[in-house]
Amino acid sequence: MSGMWIGIASLALSVFGAAQQKKAIKADAAFSAQEQIAAALRSRAVGQRNAAQERKQGRLVSSALQARAMGGGLDPGVVELEKDIAGESEYRALAALYAGDDEALGLERAAAAGGRSALARSRAVNYSTAGTILEGSSRMYGKYQPADTQYRSGFRRDDPYRNPNYYGGDVSE
Repeated sequence: MSGMWIGIASLALSVFGAAQQKKAIKADAAFSAQEQIAAALRSRAVGQRNAAQERKQGRLVSSALQARAMGGGLDPGVVELEKDIAGESEYRALAALYAGDDEALGLERAAAAGGRSALARSRAVNYSTAGTILEGSSRMYGKYQPADTQYRSGFRRDDPYRNPNYYGGDVSE
């Protein structure tokens, strides 16, 4: 009978181990998602900082153009150059914002995919645990079933043609 208790303990440990594995999967996924979300926020911040830098650079170039024109800001050529400089600096600023947002979106999608992957792994652990429980239960049933239902001699107890101990009636009828 001590073998039965060892089998029960083995099943209990298997279930406990699977529960711990599920906890670890969920914790790992949560940590990874937090890291990726933090990286996405940093990426957006870097994009905003780069955009501000591009706008500042555009203002500096425009100021240098005005200084070189010696106050001749009304000259049509200088006005046209200023428009071009302002447009280019705004284009570069928007490109920097887009680059930061694009990288952030990729990181956020990776965080969501990691969560879905963790859920799938958690479900796989559930199925594996259920299989282990069923396997252990059937093994224990086969080993510790009541004596009158065992098929150790190779015959069923209710089969009159194969069981010499069958007392259910005359077989020759």
